[in-house]
Order: sequence, then structure tokens, then C-alpha cells
Amino acid sequence: METNLQTYTLPRETFNLLLEALGGQQKAETFAKSMESFLVTIDNKATAGIVEKKEMIKIEVQEELRKELVTREIFDVTIQSLRNEIQERFNVVNERFNSVDEKFKSLHFKLNLFIAIALIALTFANPTFVGLIQKMF
Repeated sequence: METNLQTYTLPRETFNLLLEALGGQQKAETFAKSMESFLVTIDNKATAGIVEKKEMIKIEVQEELRKELVTREIFDVTIQSLRNEIQERFNVVNERFNSVDEKFKSLHFKLNLFIAIALIALTFANPTFVGLIQKMF
């Protein structure tokens, strides 16, 4: 606890009133010094009370902020959770694209087969080709 180094001095008019009321220089000075000491003590206690209250308020504000604001740990956990969810969805989409890619490969093979069969059928259906084959055999 800090002690206040400031001293208090009674105003001259107040000291003169004490001098008249107490009827002597010594009594007035003793009373004035005790009043000045009393004021310093009150000031020190008030300062200590303010410092203590300030610390309590600071702790309360920190606790409230912890409750209301996102901490780094919570933020990191939330971001990691979002990353995992995005990765899972990406994996599902990737699987679907792979499935579609396989279907296109199958379709491509079937289309090539159909074109080959169509060319063979058109070739054998062509009367000139049939005539050429008959001449060869």
C-alpha cells in the first residue's frame, strides 16, 4: 500500500479560529497537527480503498470479458471444426466427381463401341462393299 506523501496544512483563518476557541498557541498547534495528521490518514485510507476497488473492478471486467469474448483457444477449436467440416464436404464432392468421371469413362467406351459397330454395320450394308466382298470370295 502506498502512503500519501502529501501533507495537509490548515488555512491561516482556520488556525486563528482554533487559537481563539482553544485559548492558546500550544493547544491550537497540537489540535491543528492532529487534524492535519487525521486528514492524511483519511486520504491514505481513501486511496487504498480506491486502489482495492479498482483491482476488484478490473478482475470483474476481465471475468466478464472472458465470458463474452472469444478466447484464442475457442477460436482455434472453432476454426479447426470448420476446416474439418469443409474437408468432409470436399471429400463428398470429390467422391461424386470421381463417380461421375467413372460414368463418363464407361459412357465414352460405350460410345466408341457403338461408333465401331455402326461403322461396321454401315460398311456391310453398303452394296458396293458387299459386291467387292462377293468378288473376293
